[in-house]
Formats: sequence, structure tokens, C-alpha cells
Amino acid sequence: MKQIALVVIAIILGLTLGHFTGGFEFSSAVCLVAGIFLVTPSLFKFNLSDLSIIKNHLPSIFKNLWINYVLMVAAALIIGYASQDLGIAAALFLLALLPGGGMVMMWIKQSGANVKLGFIIFMLNLALLLPVTLIFGQFHGFADGWFPHVDLSHVQGVASDKEIKPFAPFMILIVIPFLLSRVALKFLPGVVTFTGKHQKLISQATMFGIVFYLFSLSTSQLLFQVSAADLIRATVATVAFYGVAFTAAILFTDDTPTGKAVFWHIATRYITLALILAVFTVDTFGATFILPIMIAYFIQIGSAGLLAKRGNNTPA
Repeated sequence: MKQIALVVIAIILGLTLGHFTGGFEFSSAVCLVAGIFLVTPSLFKFNLSDLSIIKNHLPSIFKNLWINYVLMVAAALIIGYASQDLGIAAALFLLALLPGGGMVMMWIKQSGANVKLGFIIFMLNLALLLPVTLIFGQFHGFADGWFPHVDLSHVQGVASDKEIKPFAPFMILIVIPFLLSRVALKFLPGVVTFTGKHQKLISQATMFGIVFYLFSLSTSQLLFQVSAADLIRATVATVAFYGVAFTAAILFTDDTPTGKAVFWHIATRYITLALILAVFTVDTFGATFILPIMIAYFIQIGSAGLLAKRGNNTPA
């Protein structure tokens, strides 16, 4: 409950500040903050030699791929079509293509999962970011004719002139945190010790700051332009999407450390990265595009505490 309270407060404060100031412009530095404070601490116990475990966990890695990129994508398309809203459908499709997330390593560690396997899957999913962005870039053309026309005449403050660089998130969220972790392990043992003692507090503070910032952006002010009917439709669709994700995660994984590592990559989505990508494409899909991503924060973080109790050796 503490995590969901932090998210609610961050969203309210961010939207309030954006409302009175007009909102901030997006900066990719938010990805760097996530990489340093959410990913790097998880790498202190990871070595390159750990990559050798891949051959022993191929079934788990394959399970991550087919569930996330086949089952969840199909679920997103079906639920999105049922909503008959292009923005909602596009947001669910984007969430389906972005499993895991900046906080997934924290949850993996707290639940007693296999941290090394979890990070390998995390790297794999991020490595797929290039085809993910290319596929998502074709969604509007694919969906043309299947959804009602979207009136974008009232949409302002979007970033249609910015270019998505698919390699940047991989560098910022994998390469840089890994290099920083090697430097800390060799030259800054005090930082490693301090982080180990206070990782949960660091993760919560980072999450609060990132959510606050993203919802204080000018683009997030589009949320004030949606109707109650749009909000209800987006809520139902997002709940249904996460219902599929949670059900698949529970049914197709066991309660072993290996199973838990896969579980979290199915049950969670990279909401922060999805919101970042939404900044670039909201002018294509309309204001409702942001709704499922915003609602996903409440569902995912609100459910994480309950999901983390899965298993006898899982800390409360």
C-alpha cells in the first residue's frame, strides 16, 4: 500500500504542477536516472560469467518470449479492438511489447527469485527494443480502418517532431548501469554496502521522482481533455489486459527462484518507458493513448505487494 500511495501522490503533484505551469518539456535524462538508481544496484552481484547460465535456462527464456510477444500481444490486440478506441488499443499494444520494467529487478530480488536469470531476461527484452519500436511504428497503418477516426485538432503540446532512438534505452538502461556497477565494485565498496542496506528506500524515492516528473510534463496535461466514458473504457481495457498477464504469469510459472524470475517479467510492464515513448506518439493516437499507461501504474504497483507474497519463502 505504501508504494501505491507514493505513486498516487506523485501523479497528483505532477499533474497539479503541470496544470499551473503548463508542464515541462521531456528530457531523456529520466532514463539515465532510472538506469543508475533502479538497475545499477541489482548488478552488484552479477558477473559476465553468469551469462553461462543461459544454456541451462533456455526453456525459461523461451517461455518469456512466447508469452510476452505472442500471447500478450494477441491479448492486447483483441482487448484493444473490443474497446474501439485507437489510443487505448495502441497503448495496450505498446505495453504488451514492453515486458518487465525499471522496478522489475527490485521485485525479483525481494521475492527470492533468481536475480541473475532475471537480469539476463531483462537484457534480452531490452535488446528487442529495436524491433519493438519498428513494429509499434507500423501500428497506426495496421489499425487504419478498424477504429473510428480520431479528432486530433484539440491536441496540443505534443512532441511530433522528435525521433525515437531505439538503441538509446538499451545503452542507458543496460550498458551504462553495468559499467557503473563494475566501477563501484572495484573502486567504491562503500557505495555498494550503502546501496545494499538502503536499496528499497532508494528504489521508492527514485520511483516517486520519475512518476512525478513524467506526469508534470506538458504532454500529461492531455489527461484533462478526456471524457468520463473514455476513462471508464480505458480502465476496463487495462484491467482486462493485466488480468491476462497475471493469469498467464501464475499458470505458466512455478514457485521456484527460476519460475519467479520469469513470473515478474510476465506480470509487469515497462510503464515508464511506455510513457516516454507515448510522449513521442500521442499526437498520432490521441489523448486516450496516455490513459492505459497511467492506469497501469495503479494496477501494477498496487498489485506488486500481493504478487510478491507468492511463495512460502517470499518476504512480506
